[in-house]
Amino acid sequence: MSIEEQFAKIVRGVVREELAAQSSVQDLELLTADEVAKLLKYPDRHSVYKLKREGKLRPVSLGDKTLRFSPAEVRRFIQECAE
Repeated sequence: MSIEEQFAKIVRGVVREELAAQSSVQDLELLTADEVAKLLKYPDRHSVYKLKREGKLRPVSLGDKTLRFSPAEVRRFIQECAE
């Protein structure tokens, strides 16, 4: 396993634990691309938008230019990456 793969595995585990620790009430709160990037330890929101364009992360549209992401969708993405 390469160093990059090991790092990705560790990051996924940490993020998975952080998301699992959140209560179900917080599942009602939608996340901005910046918040998702922070959770996933990505450099910036542009990485999150790239995942959206690739169809790997599905946003919730709140108007013409406003996108948010549900915590459940972020968890789904993490689980998919872990498989």
